[in-house]
Amino acid sequence: MRERLSRLAEGVSIWSLAALAFTLPFWRHWVLFHQPLDEVLYDYHEIVLYATDLFLWVALGGWLLSHLLSRSRAKLRWGPAFLFAPLLGLLMLSIAGVPQAVDPVYAAYTVVRLVFIFVLYLMVVNAPLERGLIAWPLAAGMGVQGAVGVLQFLLGHTLGLQWLGETTADAAWPGVSVVMVGVQRWLRAYGLTQHPNVLGGLLMAGLLVVIGFYLIQLGSRRIALLAMLAVGLGTLLLTFSRAAWLGTAAGGLAMLGVLLWAQRQGARPVRRSSLVLLGSLILAVVLVFVAANWPLLRPRLGLASQGVEIRSVEERVMLDRAALVLIQMRPWFGVGLGSFPAALFRLVPEAVSSYPSFTPVHNIFLLATAELGFLGGLLWLCLILSPWLALWLRRRQVEMTPWWAGLSGAMAALTVVSFFDHYLWSFQQGRLMLWLVWGLWAREWARLPFSRRMRESTQEPSP
Repeated sequence: MRERLSRLAEGVSIWSLAALAFTLPFWRHWVLFHQPLDEVLYDYHEIVLYATDLFLWVALGGWLLSHLLSRSRAKLRWGPAFLFAPLLGLLMLSIAGVPQAVDPVYAAYTVVRLVFIFVLYLMVVNAPLERGLIAWPLAAGMGVQGAVGVLQFLLGHTLGLQWLGETTADAAWPGVSVVMVGVQRWLRAYGLTQHPNVLGGLLMAGLLVVIGFYLIQLGSRRIALLAMLAVGLGTLLLTFSRAAWLGTAAGGLAMLGVLLWAQRQGARPVRRSSLVLLGSLILAVVLVFVAANWPLLRPRLGLASQGVEIRSVEERVMLDRAALVLIQMRPWFGVGLGSFPAALFRLVPEAVSSYPSFTPVHNIFLLATAELGFLGGLLWLCLILSPWLALWLRRRQVEMTPWWAGLSGAMAALTVVSFFDHYLWSFQQGRLMLWLVWGLWAREWARLPFSRRMRESTQEPSP
């Protein structure tokens, strides 16, 4: 009976994780507690409940219950030390920083969310997951976001799907995310997220993960995946997110590089037909997008002057300078996790007087340092650099697969985006995607031959 309950809880947990992967971009939420700080956007100071929290909690609770009930449970794995140690360090720093945070209520709330995501990382490393249970929901989710995002761009306004988390926006309204040609305004694709940049980053990571899965498929499954990849890539382009475009290019090159390296090490080559189909699809989607939207692309690429683009760049530079001011004020303990916007408003409002925008700085290294102190910034750098150093040091023992190459590409893409946008640190959807990729990547690392030998030498069970 106990083992049956354990297996049932495990199954519920894994399917809830699949549901979370599908709904991950959805912004549907409810405000639970309003703080009187109206000058700061409510995303950065109010206590909210997300619809996706249900799937997250069921997934984590089912996994923990299954682990406790199982009589033959394996020893809990933490993942590679070069990932687990800085992740744990960031969590401990965040907890320690709550009492002295500028906004201690929101800092405590954000720490609680970080605890859940830390347990999610452990679940992904340890649970018996099939690759398809992650890849297919991500692909299906891209299809849904794509259908909504393309219609938003073509119609010039959102679709009235607020019950699913869609924001309300119209290209004619001031303050919404648009691209402009003269006085003509075109709405960027929001999907069911709160901002086109968020949608672009989530599609970027999802595309690279799904491509890694696509490269190991056969037959009709490849066609279905290609269709969803086409929709996802087209919608990614329609977000007009330059950071996501750059991250996709960097992640794609990283993925290609590790695949070529694996083949030189004697790994089984990827099917040429799969590569030809994928390459043709990417080329066709990009060429159609460029041909249809060249006038809109010129200001985004810096080939034409546009007031919206100039302000965007100036605001980011201003926030970089403001972050340095906060770091100088609180170099050791920071202003508290999630408290950067409140700290701007309460401590140094004059630093953003040109554009009174109390939002996180768009560089996560600066954001982590400002909120958690110098040690927090150092731990963040360890997180984004150590996997690549580890791959290089173990390059003769690594058995790179297309799936792992896709995860590596997604990790590289998210790293690039972290220097240009903050949502991987400050928004729930971004954090979920980043920690999910880290967990999946760490899971593949645990399959390496040298990892098995190390576990055997310490009498730990094989995965």
